[in-house]
Amino acid sequence: MFRNFGDSIVNYVDGTATDEFEAATYHKASSVGFYTSLIGMALVGAILAWVLPGRQALWSVIVLLIPLISSAASSQWMRNYVASPVIRLRDTPRGVLITYFALCAVWLVGVIVTGGFDPSGGFDSAGATGAIVGAIVGAVVAGTMFGRISKKRRQRDLKRFAAEAED
Repeated sequence: MFRNFGDSIVNYVDGTATDEFEAATYHKASSVGFYTSLIGMALVGAILAWVLPGRQALWSVIVLLIPLISSAASSQWMRNYVASPVIRLRDTPRGVLITYFALCAVWLVGVIVTGGFDPSGGFDSAGATGAIVGAIVGAVVAGTMFGRISKKRRQRDLKRFAAEAED
């Protein structure tokens, strides 16, 4: 499903270019756009968390769907052609990480302050503590596991390509 959709998008972008350098640059620009969209997503989520009242502030997490869906689609398409890359959080540009995590912190504080974790719409210290601890533990676990998972995925992809080449 993603292969045909992805191929049609790539063919369209390649068709707008006058040469291979332009096409490669257009595709690189998509990488810049993806990371910019992550920062934009965190900014919009933070704004919604502060603007939406009470428990409605929890609806701000819906903006996470956009980069999750687009990232899943691009990864699935890419794996038809090349092995998944090994992703290392430490190699991500520091400015991107700092901006992203700062906006996520503002987002979480917005949900807490506006009463997103209290059914009455007020401040809930237990909910706030749980959210902060959960966010920190989740970030640490994700940061440590992401590299391992991407290495295993790459190895599986390489084995799959080797098996396909033998056939």
